[in-house]
Amino acid sequence: MQFPAPRAELLMALATFAQTLQDTLTQLDLDWRQRPLPDEWSLTEVLCHLRDVEREVHHIRFRAILTQDVPFMPGAVTDEWVQLRNYAAQDGPEALNSFLIARQKNILLLTELEEEAWQRYGRHAFFGPTTLHELVDFMTKHDAAHLEQIQKLMAA
Repeated sequence: MQFPAPRAELLMALATFAQTLQDTLTQLDLDWRQRPLPDEWSLTEVLCHLRDVEREVHHIRFRAILTQDVPFMPGAVTDEWVQLRNYAAQDGPEALNSFLIARQKNILLLTELEEEAWQRYGRHAFFGPTTLHELVDFMTKHDAAHLEQIQKLMAA
């Protein structure tokens, strides 16, 4: 992996992403279920994905790194959850709210950590040896990709 951004910058990016979603998606009358193309995700599906990745991937990995010595972190193939978990039938605004709660929980966890904890590492199935700091940096890149996806959905 490349050198991750500074901790303060990453924490700000995590909070800004959540605030941007809250400000943007709660102020407009949106069609949460509209798909621009049959094989593309709707807003509801994107928010369900973000919610589940926040809770079941990011948080689980953070806890593993913080509580275990060099834990193995399996790769997560989360795109298939869209169909397996029937995201299309779920409630988009509720998924947004659940994501915001989970994100705040992760931000609080990360904010309270000393530098030493940010340098703890695990063995990631795809990336190999990876620090908590690197995982948070990856998390912000994941956010950026989905923000772009959400902006395209809203423009359609």
